[in-house]
Amino acid sequence: MGLSLLRVLSLFLLNTLLSCGLTEYAELTFEPNSTTLYSGEHVDLTCHMREANVSESYYEFKWNDKPLVPITPTNVLRFPELTPDRNGDYQCIAHHNRSEESKQSNRATLSVSAHRPRATVRASRTSIPVGGSLTLTCSVEESAGWSYDWFTRSPDAEETAIATNPEHNSLSISQGGSYWCRGRRTHSDFFSEKSHVHHIDRTLSNRSFVVLQHNWTQIFSGETISVRCEIQGGGDTQWEYEWRTTSSHQPVTGPNTAPTHSEYRLGPASVFHSGEYWCKARADWYSSTEWSEAFQLRVTPDKPRPRLTADNTTITGKGSVALTCSVENAAEWRYDWFRRTSASSAAQILRYNETDDELSISEEGIYSCRGRRGDTSFLTEDSNRVSIENRVSHKASVVLQPDWSLVFSGERITVRCEVPADELTEWEYEWTKPNSTTAPTHNEHRIVNASSSDSGSYRCLAKDKKNLNSTTEWSDDVTLTVSERPVAHLSADHRAFPVGGSVLLTCSVGPASPGWKYYWFRGEKTSEPLTDEDFKSHGQSASASREGLYWCRGGRGDPVYYTQYSHPVRIHGIVHNTAAVTLQPNWPSRYRGEAFTLRCEIQGGDSEWEYEWTATSSQAPPNTKEFRISLGSDLSGSYWCQGRLKGARQNSTGWSAPLTLPNAAAPPPVLTVSPSWLTPGTSGTLTCGGVPHPTAGWRFYWYRADTISLDQAPRCKQSIRYGWRDIHYPKFSYELLPGSDGGTEQNSFIIQDLTESAGYSCRAGRGDPVFYTEYSNTTWVWPVGLT
Repeated sequence: MGLSLLRVLSLFLLNTLLSCGLTEYAELTFEPNSTTLYSGEHVDLTCHMREANVSESYYEFKWNDKPLVPITPTNVLRFPELTPDRNGDYQCIAHHNRSEESKQSNRATLSVSAHRPRATVRASRTSIPVGGSLTLTCSVEESAGWSYDWFTRSPDAEETAIATNPEHNSLSISQGGSYWCRGRRTHSDFFSEKSHVHHIDRTLSNRSFVVLQHNWTQIFSGETISVRCEIQGGGDTQWEYEWRTTSSHQPVTGPNTAPTHSEYRLGPASVFHSGEYWCKARADWYSSTEWSEAFQLRVTPDKPRPRLTADNTTITGKGSVALTCSVENAAEWRYDWFRRTSASSAAQILRYNETDDELSISEEGIYSCRGRRGDTSFLTEDSNRVSIENRVSHKASVVLQPDWSLVFSGERITVRCEVPADELTEWEYEWTKPNSTTAPTHNEHRIVNASSSDSGSYRCLAKDKKNLNSTTEWSDDVTLTVSERPVAHLSADHRAFPVGGSVLLTCSVGPASPGWKYYWFRGEKTSEPLTDEDFKSHGQSASASREGLYWCRGGRGDPVYYTQYSHPVRIHGIVHNTAAVTLQPNWPSRYRGEAFTLRCEIQGGDSEWEYEWTATSSQAPPNTKEFRISLGSDLSGSYWCQGRLKGARQNSTGWSAPLTLPNAAAPPPVLTVSPSWLTPGTSGTLTCGGVPHPTAGWRFYWYRADTISLDQAPRCKQSIRYGWRDIHYPKFSYELLPGSDGGTEQNSFIIQDLTESAGYSCRAGRGDPVFYTEYSNTTWVWPVGLT
């Protein structure tokens, strides 16, 4: 549907155009054929017919859809001198002479620039190489329709045309000079503005080099230096020079510094002169060498400072000392030498502009030097100063007062510098000492509160105050060691003394050092040491004959410096009491399971005691006077005890003799009957034997076993026939016999009026609670005649 509608509309528009008599069979062109034309030049507008003779039509020209000129029979319209107000769209219409048909051209836009264009010259390279050429190219604002005129100018400013109206815009040249060009509209006398003059150099075969005037290794700020441009094979040519540099200090015109001279002077030099330098030489206006290779110049911002050294700082007798003044690259320098008699005196010059960097001297003083750059006025900084002394025959010595090489933190000591007697000389002193922030000039160095920072070696020398460079020899080193405050150590040859005896105490201070006195204390540490008659001290030893807690400490110096207190040592007298372990009850034999009381008995006094026990058993006994114990595997073993006096536990009885408790089981009793043959109604005696020491607290208990009938013991007939016989059954229950409730003291028991068969057993028991042995064997009794 959409496509059909488009076709209909297209046919309608075509018919409309045909009906109006306008068709596009004409073409409008410009000559010159350029989209941009310039004010002042002319242009021809031509209306070309495609399918008809030009003479058969009349022509109408329009500008921005308005009639430009009356209809004319000619198809060309000329604007002899364009102006910017002619910008716009142009169109032409051709009207046929014999019909109403008209042909309409395309629209063509004309742009007119108000300014005349300028030509531009470009070169294929910067200069003409040796034996070569280069190509110049002329263009007019990148527009077409131009031909070109070329010109050159001689050094005296005379212009010469070298090529006029060539079709090509390039020109090959092999001679240096000043060149420019202009554009000419083809088939027109309209010209562009001339191009700028382009200077072309011809490169000569000579080479140029930048060299440093003095060829010094290093340049310092403040020096006056020059760089020079040298030409290889320059001969007698009168050269002019050009310079360029990357430094921030560019070449300037002035006396001896203009860039046309071979020498480029820099002075005074600064870090701003650092950079690369190039030069080239010009034989005439248009012939020059190539630029030299870059010369790198570095300017050091600070002046150098020489270092003065001496092979010895002391002149002995009529000897001498060699001084050396060191500056980097020594061959580039000369040297000035100076001497002072003291640090505050003015320097006197000894040598000037010397080539040798060494100087031999035989006089004491303070020496310095400086460097001088060659034959210039540039000087280094002054060197360090070196003091040279003239050694007198005396030698100083360091002494300590007191003479202690080992002192302790907080002590006082004086370090003194001594010189052999010389009444005519007044001395000033110099020290080397540890942790020195000052330089004392006195002969004493007092340390009033020694610390670890005072440890180290001390030495000194003496200087003649009238000539400080006249000195003694340095003393030998004296080493002072400062340790932490020491702790006194107290020891005793014994810790107990007998009646009328004493103990020897010894107090010492470590590390070992001299000068100590010793102070003794008993009980509390107080400010007053012991002076008792029963305490006699002899140096670091003392005899103590009183019980107590003893301390000591050492002290030395004035005021007295004290050590820390020693650890205490307790001294006590020896007691004569003895200890013994007793057992209650004290039976000759003891068995596993029995209970006893162990007691520590102190013999020989009624004092109050504290008790201490030790044992080989696996359980430790309590430290009491007595304790109960029930014998078993973990409590068997040997037991000891000792007593200590209350309030003086160092006084003890010593350990008792051991008491050993066994781990044995009580032996089972053995029951027998007497007489062997019993008749019904008679009595018999039971005897409980096999118990050791039956009188050692034992009581005996008698039992009847469960009775059995004859049919329960068919194997007993033979036994009845022969009286009685022991028969053992696996288990029995026992019943105490009448009269046996509390046991009997005797190990025998009478059974009355035996009328029936019965089994009997016994056991022994003692103690509280009662400890029982095992039951004895069971013995059966059958009266004779019973069936």
